[in-house]
Amino acid sequence: MENRIHVIIDARMIDENLHGIARYTYELIKNSVKTGRVYFSLLVNDIKLAEKMFQSVTDIDFIVMKSKFLSLTEQLELPKIVNRYCGKAIFHSPSFVSSPFIKNEMIMTIHDLNHVRLPQFYSPFHKYYYKYIVRYSAKKCNIIFTVSEFSKQEILSWIDLKDEDVIVTYNGIGDRFKVIDDLKQMNQVKIKYNLPEKFLLYVGNLKPHKNVETLIKSMRHVKLDDEIKLVIGGNANDSLMSIIKEYNLENRVRFIGFIDEEDLVELYNMASLFVFPSLYEGFGLPPLEAMSCGCPSIVANTSSLPEVIGDGGIVFEAINDVELAEKIDYLFNDNKKCSEYIDYGINRAKAFTWGKLVEETISQYEKIWASM
Repeated sequence: MENRIHVIIDARMIDENLHGIARYTYELIKNSVKTGRVYFSLLVNDIKLAEKMFQSVTDIDFIVMKSKFLSLTEQLELPKIVNRYCGKAIFHSPSFVSSPFIKNEMIMTIHDLNHVRLPQFYSPFHKYYYKYIVRYSAKKCNIIFTVSEFSKQEILSWIDLKDEDVIVTYNGIGDRFKVIDDLKQMNQVKIKYNLPEKFLLYVGNLKPHKNVETLIKSMRHVKLDDEIKLVIGGNANDSLMSIIKEYNLENRVRFIGFIDEEDLVELYNMASLFVFPSLYEGFGLPPLEAMSCGCPSIVANTSSLPEVIGDGGIVFEAINDVELAEKIDYLFNDNKKCSEYIDYGINRAKAFTWGKLVEETISQYEKIWASM
């Protein structure tokens, strides 16, 4: 490892579906190693999966843990493993999972306080985990990373920390998210998901706080012709299907099941608009990915979303399905404005790179390393 900083990082959440925290962790590791300044030891559960996911990444090693991600047993195993490197390595939890019993220099990334602000959507286990594990662990950290100014203020209001103890490092967008002209590849994806000629797109999970209900309801007010559909990634649950049936929207809303990560770029490029109505996001990566692919985005005026998309997209009042429909019609009916927002979105998305996040993160590693 020579003069490189040794960081132990929890990578147990990484699998082949790189969403959310898993994406953040994977990109942080992959791009940090390229700098030659950091050596990572990855905590993993499945060594074969880890080797497959990081086969192109050199100069890392794996430490196998028996305890699953977000489990009670990790409170014993995690400190037992990490404390062996006390004074020799920094421990970075890229999620809210940690332990108050860790003795190393420690960093935690808290992406949002979803489990605290919206407890009705999570189990009692999450509530107590945040209260008794996350809170105490965070207070012991050298610094806390988070992904937006919105989340920083949420954290500071929840934990008694100094402003300088919480550092914002915005998520990045992968280089593959861009405007493409490969009609053959797009047509293959179109056939694979049985996509209509023109469609609005939503990508994300279908948890209640994602507010997909409002998006579906907005389709009853949209004045565009019936040929334009709302396409939603995932499979409809009973709650959403009841809304579709109540408002006779069976011909206007289509669920296309699980979307392969490799197909996202083509989907964003083919969609006429991307709509992200979420009520609570620490960052909200999908709208930026869509914007980077030349797909104008409409997002709810909540949490971090206006901060992240800036002037690159359009916002609407989160639970106002009528206003959302008006914004959809507005962009569809004004080709000039739509083109402007495509340009605004592409330029806005360029501000968010994994390289920038990595540089900001390593600079904090270096400060802690120098004090050890």
